[in-house]
Amino acid sequence: MKIITINDVEYAVFAANEGTAKPQPHIIETLSGTVPEGKQLSLLKEYLKQNDIVPIKGATTHWCIDKVLKLGSSKEKIEIEKPHAQQYLPLTEENIEEQHQVVGASSNYGKEGLIIHDVLNAFPLHNDLNTIAMKIAVIDVTNSTHLSQYKSRLSLYDLAKVILDIPNFDERLAKGDPELVNIIARNIGAVNMFSFASKYCTYHNVEVYGRDDYSIFDGIVKNTLPYYIPGLTVNRIDTWRRNFDYETFNKCVGKLLDENNIHIPFRRRKFDHFLWYANR
Repeated sequence: MKIITINDVEYAVFAANEGTAKPQPHIIETLSGTVPEGKQLSLLKEYLKQNDIVPIKGATTHWCIDKVLKLGSSKEKIEIEKPHAQQYLPLTEENIEEQHQVVGASSNYGKEGLIIHDVLNAFPLHNDLNTIAMKIAVIDVTNSTHLSQYKSRLSLYDLAKVILDIPNFDERLAKGDPELVNIIARNIGAVNMFSFASKYCTYHNVEVYGRDDYSIFDGIVKNTLPYYIPGLTVNRIDTWRRNFDYETFNKCVGKLLDENNIHIPFRRRKFDHFLWYANR
């Protein structure tokens, strides 16, 4: 059995005849104890891609689970070592700017970025529940944060209400208060909304206030950042997520950019495009 995290949800991965729910290989959501029927294969494929393993054509749930369970073994490290060395771009201002421009010029991501900019500037404040819910939905759809998969434990109303009830939210957002990410992330009951909260705050901080105080956290960032920071591990990054320690994560990104002399405008926002588009 192995514990993994996919889209901020923790799963236990079982080999054949290892679990109690069913004899065949499967995954179980650790919090609810349920098997995500109909979703196992897509979830496992996403996890493998985040770990630089491209599923073969016709890959089954059994094949994916076998790969997941082997991740971290010496054999698996040998198989993915070469792709790792080939995949990551050097961290330079030129490379960051180039990837950022590619994202902006793309037919889908670029247009969606314009939609986010226009919507947030048309409705910048957080004093109305329905407006907040609309902005949550826009960011969810354009960023594939998959809020709908938590439907049994999370409602759009509840998430919007958490944001609405945060004192001085707009003033704090304009100043880049990192605690806002933690407040949103930890106040939706059983769901850790760390990734979504980082995106929600980042977009408003950049698009509405023209600042660059927040760094986005997601699966690609978690799995890619250690390549650029020797000694940093995926587990350590995930500990920041589980403990709602956004400030440490954000400072880590800032320190990395400082040490590599990355001082371009909106460097955090562009660095996210660099990590995500080059390594998606």
